[in-house]
Amino acid sequence: MTCVLLNHNFINEVQTVTQLFFPGDGFRFVNEPLQAPGYIIQTEVANGVAIATVFKDGNVVAHKTIVIDSLQLKLSPRRVLMLVLYHALQECIGAYTPWGALTGIRPSKMVREWLQSGYSDQQVIATMQDPFCCTQEKAQLALAVAKAENSITRQIYKKPNPVGIYISVPFCPTRCVYCSFNISQKLASDDFQAWYVAAMVKEIAVKAAHIKQLGATVSSIYIGGGTPTVLSETLLTKLLDVVGENFGNDCEYSVEAGRPDTLTPSKLKIMYNHGVNRIAVNPQTLNDNTLKLIGRNHSAADFFAAFENARAAGFTCINTDIIAGLPGETTGDMHHTMEGLAKFNPENITVHTLAVKRASNLRGNTANYTIPSVQATEDMLRIANQVCARQGFLPYYLYRQKNMVGMFENVGYSKPGFECEYNVGMMAETQTVLGIGAGAVSKFVEGDKIWREFNTKDPEIYIERSN
Repeated sequence: MTCVLLNHNFINEVQTVTQLFFPGDGFRFVNEPLQAPGYIIQTEVANGVAIATVFKDGNVVAHKTIVIDSLQLKLSPRRVLMLVLYHALQECIGAYTPWGALTGIRPSKMVREWLQSGYSDQQVIATMQDPFCCTQEKAQLALAVAKAENSITRQIYKKPNPVGIYISVPFCPTRCVYCSFNISQKLASDDFQAWYVAAMVKEIAVKAAHIKQLGATVSSIYIGGGTPTVLSETLLTKLLDVVGENFGNDCEYSVEAGRPDTLTPSKLKIMYNHGVNRIAVNPQTLNDNTLKLIGRNHSAADFFAAFENARAAGFTCINTDIIAGLPGETTGDMHHTMEGLAKFNPENITVHTLAVKRASNLRGNTANYTIPSVQATEDMLRIANQVCARQGFLPYYLYRQKNMVGMFENVGYSKPGFECEYNVGMMAETQTVLGIGAGAVSKFVEGDKIWREFNTKDPEIYIERSN
């Protein structure tokens, strides 16, 4: 696919919109008009006007213009260009895009801005439908999440100068086929894990000193990965000891105990005794055939046992992650998974949509898997939403990823009062979050200004740099 950019350099924006209509195509970008066989996408920003023209075999098949200042919304030229390109491609190519022209990671962020400017609920819904072409279902979801994010953000800022802490433990028993994180194909040795924890201990001390200099308050701690509970009892205790010594535990304190096969009653008790008050026990699906296919070394029965052990250890807030669109799954499988979770009555359910990431084993091997259709995946998401609503769960955070099946979304559902402040602070970008460990990202928020600092993704290099 050739994209012509005239009087602008919004390469990522043009590619993001164009990929909705030409998924999987490669792209090249030029800065002069040209004619060639096939489709040519030409975009231009000039004299306050955004223009999109689509050529096929040298003939114009769509041409749209938008005067940037003519919209009631105050949109940047970048955003208007994406909008006009979307409408041009929708006219000549057509694609089912439930989020319409909203291609960003955080659609609820824009809704929060509209609410802050005085928009009514009806105006928000109407604007998402026209000009952004969202379905009413997605518009209502974004509005509900935006309101929840606003409420939770107010709760976060009851603490003086609040910051979140993210600690990355990039180890797993196996690598799932869809995983794109910096996780090895096989579990790191005990010695390597010990070196890694020692390196994190040093960074924790540095970050604690920085927090003290800022006069900040730790509002949430999230230990993720990977699977932190793959650590031995000794290393897990050491890590939690150091976290408590440097950050305390009088806050929201979460551990991503994602793999049921890494949880033991003793590890659960170690976490509980260190002040951890939220854990995630993630089945992804309750279909044993799928679990085997995607590379997880546990069964649905293992998940049930781990969940019951977590309750027995004293945990009153448990999250469960599931994924819609897993290879080979059907809407029947989603019904089975959701009804199974409902019987165990967790406090949070996070519903992800399968994303075929470039760094995953699934990418490049899709011929070996049966990926559910866009329609089937949407039906699965709707089933999950319906069961969550029936059980009293409400959506409270939302984000999207590249290469998602159907360009859908990930949604965190919670029973009222059990929402995760860390998830909102990080995903909605409403507070500063300091990252610790390999692959961790520190995100600094000052009003409308956001900037990031990245740790190296390679655990070996991370260890070397700590010495």
